[in-house]
Amino acid sequence: MNIRRFFLTSALAGIALTGSSRAQALQTVYTLTNDATTNAVAVHVSWFGHFFSIGHVPTGGKGTGSGLGSQGALALSNDGRHLVAVNPGSDSVATFDIHAGLFMRRTDVASTGKMPTSVTMHGDLVYVLGAGSDDLSGFRLHRGRLQALGTFPLSATGAAGAQVSFVADGRFVVVTERATNRIVVYPVQRDGKLGTAKVHPSSAPTPFGFIERADGTLAVSEAVGGQQTASALSTYSLGRDGSLTPITKAAATNQTAACWVAVPRNGRFVYTTNTGSGTVTGFSFVRDGSIKLLDATGVSANLGAAARPIDFDFGRAGRMLFVLDSGNDRIVSLYRGPDGRLWGPIDGVRTPDGAAGIVAR
Repeated sequence: MNIRRFFLTSALAGIALTGSSRAQALQTVYTLTNDATTNAVAVHVSWFGHFFSIGHVPTGGKGTGSGLGSQGALALSNDGRHLVAVNPGSDSVATFDIHAGLFMRRTDVASTGKMPTSVTMHGDLVYVLGAGSDDLSGFRLHRGRLQALGTFPLSATGAAGAQVSFVADGRFVVVTERATNRIVVYPVQRDGKLGTAKVHPSSAPTPFGFIERADGTLAVSEAVGGQQTASALSTYSLGRDGSLTPITKAAATNQTAACWVAVPRNGRFVYTTNTGSGTVTGFSFVRDGSIKLLDATGVSANLGAAARPIDFDFGRAGRMLFVLDSGNDRIVSLYRGPDGRLWGPIDGVRTPDGAAGIVAR
């Protein structure tokens, strides 16, 4: 579609929509090309789930050209004005200013640990997971530039960290470790540095992606070593001291290689992508933070032949779900109904082979 005509149509249609309707209709979707020569952030616009590609913005570094085995290769600030992207092929991280949700300007590139694969942001603090060096690199973002805070080790050498994320309104940083079957919780100190970590065993092997619900409940996927139909999802309550208490232990997805986790804005449901099955599994939350399957089979959405869904994210209204399908090199859109069920795919847009990470707003 002609891009000028698209924006004109979008503007005219937006006049007739309420604020909440616009949030569901027009959304920006970012993903990392992960190109081994010139890494970049690809920008797409979704209009009621239909995609329009805007362009690519170089990160000033390199990707790997293949999957990263992580959740969160991109991090977006809460106000949508700043984006951070990893350069796993050149051991660095890039920051961008964003204007009107579409126009990006790179502001800095900073060195990190070896092979950064996941990044998280809260306020002006940024933490980057160095999967190859088993550490976290901390930064403070000031006027678009990253100021180093220090490096902090994971729980063991060869931990195979999968994701890093702030939780509890920035009071803790959490990391999942696939090889050690551990979930590590670091307190964030007043100076932004990390304190002594609490190390917790995961409820099932190979903890991977996780997300925090608004009430503080953590939902963590468990790939169980990629065993057929053995994947699971667990929930935990987070204590004021950083301790984790299991609520639901290893709820079966009945699918293979559950790795990435997403929760819509209303917090009533939680979903995992099952890379080995080409499906998405949905659960509903019970008031105490426990979960139960939406579909007995564990298949809330089937993405079709050769699909290998990895990272995914809900748009800001929580109705559109955008899934990065590494098997077919595309992003697809799904619609979430009020009962949590998923419909689609509605549309798809091509991505480079090896693309990683996705955030939507």
